[in-house]
Amino acid sequence: MIIHEPWPGAARPQLYSIKEVPKRVICTSTTHLPFLEMLEVETTLVGFPGTKYISSDKIRKGVENGKITDIGPDGGMNLELVLSLEPDLLIAFDMGRESGSLDKIEEAGIPIVYNADFLETSALGRAEWIKFFGAVFHKQQLADSLFHNIVTRYDSLCRLTKGILNRPTVLSGVLYGDHWFLPGGQNWSSQFIKDAGGQYIWESDTSSGWLELSFEAVFEKANGSDYWIGTSTFNQLEELSNQDSRYREFEAYDAGRVFNYSKRRNDFGGYDFFESGYARPDLVLADLIGILHPELLRGHEFYYFQRLP
Repeated sequence: MIIHEPWPGAARPQLYSIKEVPKRVICTSTTHLPFLEMLEVETTLVGFPGTKYISSDKIRKGVENGKITDIGPDGGMNLELVLSLEPDLLIAFDMGRESGSLDKIEEAGIPIVYNADFLETSALGRAEWIKFFGAVFHKQQLADSLFHNIVTRYDSLCRLTKGILNRPTVLSGVLYGDHWFLPGGQNWSSQFIKDAGGQYIWESDTSSGWLELSFEAVFEKANGSDYWIGTSTFNQLEELSNQDSRYREFEAYDAGRVFNYSKRRNDFGGYDFFESGYARPDLVLADLIGILHPELLRGHEFYYFQRLP
């Protein structure tokens, strides 16, 4: 298995040869967990950093019954705990190959495989990382089949909105301090809105990351947006206006057309959207079509999104 860019700016690819199926693994990102469940190998998970943020019911049961150990925060994992779990493999991610704790774990003899799903710029690109886990657990055929089914459903949903003329405008993000954080025009979030038959206000922007704009810049361009989708940890309209009363001046707020990915949230504030949503872009797209064009998916039951009360 070859990972061509294991972390941003990697000088060379990483080649991995996993000859035996791992029976005990540690994962380091919630985005890894749905793939374990989809491939029916979630019982191999023995350790995770920050278990309270796990949303999966199956995997949470493993935490509650003591089969999955919290190994401390990512970036500061407890080396003794990690070693005591005797994992066959640790599946990691690295934003810049600067993790001292990962180096120490590797020096202790525990094999590390780097997963770089976060570097993908498309929704289906992220979902395709199920093939990485298929290779790790020697379940390539099942992984290929599951990914094929996701692509097939995603494409069928795209066909519903292809050529549609009425494309509602969409705003996203909220203020953090003095800056409004929102997806760039080539960000995977922007692509979702386009595929769902919407027009993202910043769709002409050429960046694939995140924009930091002033409130005034956002209001000038997006105050008349038909919908506001994605409000971070704000899950009620009153919570939004309590943070900044100027939010009330947006038409989408006034009309009650504000939605967030908060329908599936655990007791500790973990959002399943940021766990399984990357693995199931077809479910995300169906929800967005249900928001922007409910006539195309009559009776749709939302999975991740809900309207802010």
